Formats: sequence, C-alpha cells, structure tokens
Amino acid sequence: MNFVENLADKKKPWGYIRFTHKDGKVHEFYSCVNLLNGDRLSAFDNHSPYVNESLKWVKSVFRDICLKSKGVLEFKGDNIL
Repeated sequence: MNFVENLADKKKPWGYIRFTHKDGKVHEFYSCVNLLNGDRLSAFDNHSPYVNESLKWVKSVFRDICLKSKGVLEFKGDNIL
C-alpha cells in the first residue's frame, strides 16, 4: 500500500481499500493520480492497473465495495467517496 501513497498526487482524490469479498478472500483496490505522469491508476490486488478511468467509475467501485463486501478491513484516502 505504501507504493500507492508514494505515487499519489495528494492534491487529487486517491484511495486504498482492503476488504473481505463475498467469497471470503481478502482483496485490495486502489486508485490515485500518478505524480510522475498525471494518469489515474486503479487496480485490484496485484493486477495491472486500469489507466485513466473516470473518477465517477472509481467512486462507484469504492461505494460498491463498502456496500457489497463482507467487510472493510482498512481504508485510506482523501475525497474518494
């Protein structure tokens, strides 16, 4: 998770969430604007990131995780919900 905070432009909405999925497994999702190139990077677990998805989509993913998961284990971020 530290790499997300290190890459994140903290002036833009960013977030990280660790949660228990309905399947009982722990997963992670993050989204931030990369300081180096200005692209929004969003990804689940260790998968390759989606690049430049809309903030509307990102916020909907965070909301869905909060509403539909078995539980949120950790959340960090700013202005993402």
